[in-house]
Amino acid sequence: DILGRMFAADAAKTLGQPIVFENRPGANSRLGLQPMKEAPADGHVLNLLHDGVFISRPAQDAGFKFEPGRYYAAVAILFGAPLVLIGRPGMPFRDLKGLVEYAKANPSKLNFAVTAGASSQFLAERFVQALGIDVTMVGFKGGAETSTATLGGHTDIFFSTTGMKPNVDSGKLIALASSGKERWKPFVGAPTFTEAGLPLVYNGPYLLIAAAGTPRDTVLKLHRAFDTASHAPEVVKHMEELSVMPFSGMSPDEVVSFIQSEINVWIPFLRKPGAKAQ
Repeated sequence: DILGRMFAADAAKTLGQPIVFENRPGANSRLGLQPMKEAPADGHVLNLLHDGVFISRPAQDAGFKFEPGRYYAAVAILFGAPLVLIGRPGMPFRDLKGLVEYAKANPSKLNFAVTAGASSQFLAERFVQALGIDVTMVGFKGGAETSTATLGGHTDIFFSTTGMKPNVDSGKLIALASSGKERWKPFVGAPTFTEAGLPLVYNGPYLLIAAAGTPRDTVLKLHRAFDTASHAPEVVKHMEELSVMPFSGMSPDEVVSFIQSEINVWIPFLRKPGAKAQ
């Protein structure tokens, strides 16, 4: 929300007109797609989506039709952020190796808190399948509930953003590993999955879209405005403060190719029996 508003404010300067920012939460961002279905294809209605909608869900569910070009026009990927795997101190492990050993010695006893149908659940599914471990997935409505459950000792591990840094710093929770290509600054003491022996990289991207059929020159005009915003000092400063990664430089065509390549990477994991969004 914060970064979306900052990008929009700066892009509005380039476009020469204001951009009204409206939150439409619900159904893991899918309710926010409704205005796009009703919008004229003129670039005046935009939508900022997390990858759970445009990558993970299509990869998991072949019946969820949401293809670039046909259902929306991809404008730009604005930014992305990895996730950190968090554990509670009461568990008998302090790193990924210990987690795997515990899970294999205690099938189904490790409780993995996830936000049902969101990116954290999809990453959790891919994570456990890649490691070959048997855990119990416990679904919640939102990220706040997953952290509360683990802090309360009801669940054992979960994926989080930077919001858990104070609890990690105070010792209430443990940062086991992060999903980025490089160590994540807020949790620099935790290795990446790759460093810990699991070649899995995830930097959850946020995609800006327009209505399907929007003229190419309009898409390119919007792309240039938001790409310019990604280099604005104030926007760059806030991306650093929030520990998110810029994705500037990708053209709309490259964004489409990136989306399809990511969907193809996730399909083998998310279409296996048992990998279900709730």
